[in-house]
Amino acid sequence: MTRGRLIWKILPALLSGPTLAALILLLPFGVLTGIYVALDPSMAMYEFTPEEELLIPFALLAALISAANVRLAVVMSRDRNAGRVFEATTDRYAGDPSGAQNVHGHPGKQFAQEFIDFLKAQDGARLEMGEPVGEDYGWGFAIGEKGFSPLWVAVAHAGKPLRDEPAEDYILAVTLEPPLLPWRRLAYKPDFALRDDIERRLIEFLYSRGVSFVTEAEDWVDPEPTSHPAPRF
Repeated sequence: MTRGRLIWKILPALLSGPTLAALILLLPFGVLTGIYVALDPSMAMYEFTPEEELLIPFALLAALISAANVRLAVVMSRDRNAGRVFEATTDRYAGDPSGAQNVHGHPGKQFAQEFIDFLKAQDGARLEMGEPVGEDYGWGFAIGEKGFSPLWVAVAHAGKPLRDEPAEDYILAVTLEPPLLPWRRLAYKPDFALRDDIERRLIEFLYSRGVSFVTEAEDWVDPEPTSHPAPRF
């Protein structure tokens, strides 16, 4: 990543601290004060929480969030391989009944489970894998190595390319999963090597199952990949 692009990633990370701290601390107090005054206008002259009492918590929270997000931007800038999305078309899972188990009606659990079984046969002793979980785009599961934050393998159901044919379109992606909490972001260790290895395993899996696919490289892969046409909801 060039220095200019890194600066443009760090700048929003710096600004995120004061912005989010204000939303977390100041906005709720303002809303509650407004409601209280609306219910009892005689209280309008009182200041329930002096601003100076919120200044130190605001500064500490803003510094924590900014530091965590700046560190995340710097750490993620070390990723030398662009994320990839795999667009697959297959009738192998045409009879997958998991759509009935998904709140949005998306199949794909059988696809995800078969890939999990493939990985277990290859690297079951090294990797920790979760069970397929229903998502609004399809199915996915977590995978990781001890000491590293996990990856997320997304199997997004994108509908049928031809209505009268049994084949289904799927969008697959192996994504890094930074934690949301700022103190966890300060200790986040993305496993770039494992991400690349799982992508290679995914390609091997697709070839071994006779699934046709194409890949698209992106600067960043959303954990909920989009497709063209869009996933059916």
